[in-house]
Amino acid sequence: MDEVESLMHEVGAAFVAGLVRVGSMRASLSAHGHQSQTYDDAGDAALIGRWSASSGTDVYGLLARLRSATGVDGAFVVELSGEPAGGYAVDYHAGGHGGVLPALEPMVVRDAEYRYPDHPPAGMLRPAAAANDGRPTDPDVLVEVRTLVEQFVAEHTRRSGAPPDFGPGYREAEILAAEHQLGVRLPEDLRALYRVIHDDGKESGLLGPFSPAPLERVVAWYHEDRPASYGWNDDLFADIPVVFETHPYGHVRRVSRSDWWVTFAPDHGGNYAVVDLDPAGSGTYGQILSYGRDVDGPIAHVAGSVRQLLHEVVATPDWEPPNPPAHEWLLDLDGSDLADLVAASADRSVIQFVHLRRADRLRLTDLAGLPHLRAIRVLDVRQKATHVDLAIPPGLPVEQVDVTAEHFAPERLATARSLRYVTLAGNEAPVQIAALAALPNLVRLDLAGAVVADVSAIANLPALRVLTLDAEQWQELLATGWTPKNLAAARLGGRGNVADAEWHDAMRRAGQPTMRHRTIRGPR
Repeated sequence: MDEVESLMHEVGAAFVAGLVRVGSMRASLSAHGHQSQTYDDAGDAALIGRWSASSGTDVYGLLARLRSATGVDGAFVVELSGEPAGGYAVDYHAGGHGGVLPALEPMVVRDAEYRYPDHPPAGMLRPAAAANDGRPTDPDVLVEVRTLVEQFVAEHTRRSGAPPDFGPGYREAEILAAEHQLGVRLPEDLRALYRVIHDDGKESGLLGPFSPAPLERVVAWYHEDRPASYGWNDDLFADIPVVFETHPYGHVRRVSRSDWWVTFAPDHGGNYAVVDLDPAGSGTYGQILSYGRDVDGPIAHVAGSVRQLLHEVVATPDWEPPNPPAHEWLLDLDGSDLADLVAASADRSVIQFVHLRRADRLRLTDLAGLPHLRAIRVLDVRQKATHVDLAIPPGLPVEQVDVTAEHFAPERLATARSLRYVTLAGNEAPVQIAALAALPNLVRLDLAGAVVADVSAIANLPALRVLTLDAEQWQELLATGWTPKNLAAARLGGRGNVADAEWHDAMRRAGQPTMRHRTIRGPR
């Protein structure tokens, strides 16, 4: 028995020692940790035991050792099954570099360069205003910024008894050198600020909660991983791939990331300020945006410019940036009329994502009063909706629909031409999906939790790039002779066996590694 097999038996024995009833676990491991889900013997998600180190059966520690022993540095998925004090089975599956991603539901990324709409890759065309002709900082702007900083220093000294420690500012040549490394010209007021100060590492409050970093750090941040800043749910299987619009609308381009967002000031609490060098029509060159721990959703608008922010802080020393309005509406219906609740909402213009729970019978047309609605979810882990009429109100920019219900008719979605991402699940009677071919922008479809009568109709979806099906649906689709040549990524959803080599090999592109797989069984 080799080391790997011996460890697999240790894992199996520890797993059944922690079981309180028959069941299974699926766990995915990476260098950063693990995810897991347990299931009862019917295949439903359930709590079936305990496996922490404190409980005496440290399955997770053993799994980490098993991953290490196999020499895998990429995806590693393990399936465990057994019965208390009885037999067990251990099944591991290791994907190659970039083949299968570490996840509870196995995935294959066939085109790692593919990006959803509004998720631009690095290499965006530089806006004309960001080109640098080497001229010195505008002298009028420099005078204004210097005056504002002096006013702040005076007030700070009066309140704290000592001036802030900003350090001497940068010379023009040093700013030009940093801009050359960035490949842009910074806004005049930010250039002026760096002419006056070196940085605000001591967090004086010069820009409210944000503290300008040294230019060397700004350049390093810009070139970390890929140029630019932020990245809103860029993963192809992200729960909500929709890029919501920053409020106030029209100021910030609706993109998940931008080469022309330059991070320059942290708040030392997990948030960062950027200057925007490619604003939308109503925005201004050099407007201040923020992202990070406290920004739940699209990148937030802070101020029209560094100068505006300085004016705000000088006028109000304890100034804090405004909280962006909540773009998400989580609503428990409990028998209430949805149209009435929409009509009574004071925030109709800012709601872009609606999550409906405790629903019975629903009509999505009742959401017509939300003019900026982009994503709809009807999902409640406690109870399933009985019937959902999927017709989308005309004129709404809805891009994502995620519905779990006993009854729905997919053809009701066919007129919503803005739809990009659709997940349907929970139905009992088979439904037809052929009508979805009328959706010219449908790039992602998840039917793993649905009962579908015409899986073969997937071949007629013109824009489809990312697809999730369960094992039986994949088998049915592949049996038609369909090939995934146009797919960027595929996922095996539901409780299908990860070891389905036929599915994995069918999804792989030439040159991608084959998934490694091994199974052992313990005594019953």
